[in-house]
Amino acid sequence: MPTVKHDNTDALNAILTVEIAKADYLPKVNAKLKEHRKNAQIKGFRPGKVPMAMIKGRFGNSLLVDEVNELIGESINNYINENKLKTIGQPLPIEGKEVSLDINKPNDYSFEFEIGLTPDFEVQGISLDNKLPYYDITIEDAQIEEEVESVRGRFGNGFEEDVKDVIESDMLTISLEELDGKKLKENGVVREETYLALRDTADAKLKDNLLTATIGDTFDINVFEMEDKDAAHVKKHILGLEEDAEVGEKFRLTIKEIKRVKKADLNEEFFKQLFPNEEIATAEDFKAKIKEEIGKNYKQASLAHFNDLAFDELIAKNDIELPLEFLKKWLKSNNEDIEESYFDTKDFQNFLKGLRWNIIREELAARYKAEVSMEEIENSVREEVLRYFNHQIPAYGEMMDNMVQRVLSDKNETRKRFDMLMDQKVLQAAAENMGKDVQEMSKEAFEAKTQVYRDAKTAEQEEAKEELTTAE
Repeated sequence: MPTVKHDNTDALNAILTVEIAKADYLPKVNAKLKEHRKNAQIKGFRPGKVPMAMIKGRFGNSLLVDEVNELIGESINNYINENKLKTIGQPLPIEGKEVSLDINKPNDYSFEFEIGLTPDFEVQGISLDNKLPYYDITIEDAQIEEEVESVRGRFGNGFEEDVKDVIESDMLTISLEELDGKKLKENGVVREETYLALRDTADAKLKDNLLTATIGDTFDINVFEMEDKDAAHVKKHILGLEEDAEVGEKFRLTIKEIKRVKKADLNEEFFKQLFPNEEIATAEDFKAKIKEEIGKNYKQASLAHFNDLAFDELIAKNDIELPLEFLKKWLKSNNEDIEESYFDTKDFQNFLKGLRWNIIREELAARYKAEVSMEEIENSVREEVLRYFNHQIPAYGEMMDNMVQRVLSDKNETRKRFDMLMDQKVLQAAAENMGKDVQEMSKEAFEAKTQVYRDAKTAEQEEAKEELTTAE
């Protein structure tokens, strides 16, 4: 069996030496050569009768290289795991010490590799004395009333009759007639009936006009600006044309009907429909339950932002030393397009930040015994699919299973979701052990503050991209 030893050159770098004896690889290589000879079909020779020298000349070196590389990889992985070495990146062959392999001159071989190490450290910053802002979002009565009306609308049945005014939650039945200047175009496109949801109206002036309109009112519009949709969508779904049809942009819109969902009544049947496991008898009880649900959502949003702040704090408090020169070599070995100027960019610093976070995360995962199961990864994809289809498809069954498996057939997608879920678990565990500077705040103020935070992160990413483009 191959032997492996390592020598630390310093706290962050080491040399792995892999010793492979001829007896470790040659029997397997010879067996594969015989197999190739048995199956080789070479003109002028009967199957199985090709001279071994010819087989060795054609396939010997590639088989030798494959077998030796497999032994090297297996030996290094076993050694690292058995000795619990905390490595970063992958081992790199030491330049100038390459070994030439020749099937006609088999020998004992010695291979040397550089490896990068991560230092032993204890995660700093996790303490109840280390307080970060936590925003307790207040719930206004108006928000409760708004949510109650929204829920009543979502669970409504049918439409109200004889509606004359227009409100923002309405759906309008409209007709569209193509114009030629200010007049109806002769033989122009006519759409006798289509629909427009007020909430989807992108043209602000049109929306204001519609909110003061009634049945029979007309407005001359640019049909391609009515909703935030591309031209192909407008032609096909709004005008009922082929996507490549030629058509003008000016149309006359006429309101034919105002469709307003008849909201569900606030009664026990409705309460039981929404909360089947709760005993809710009155409208006041129902509003109290709605307030509780809003509070849960607000708490989830507050905790998510607190976790973001915890991540920033852990990165700031744990400036882990990394084997920079090794990492530069490793990156260059995996991407020949990387120039030396890349290592002066913010993008490279973000790469190092990501590595530091991975090291921190591993320590925290071990501390909090955090694990991510395949079932959790599948459920995360399931939730994404349900949101995409607005929960209009079954959560379980062959259709959903096929979509989930299609996404997870990509190993990168699976890894991405594993990382996301593990991040959530370790940050949540860490956040529970950090202090909170509780600050009461309105929903609007919270949204404004978190938007500033996200904008700053986006600006940082854009700056990194710009630096990288300049470097390239």
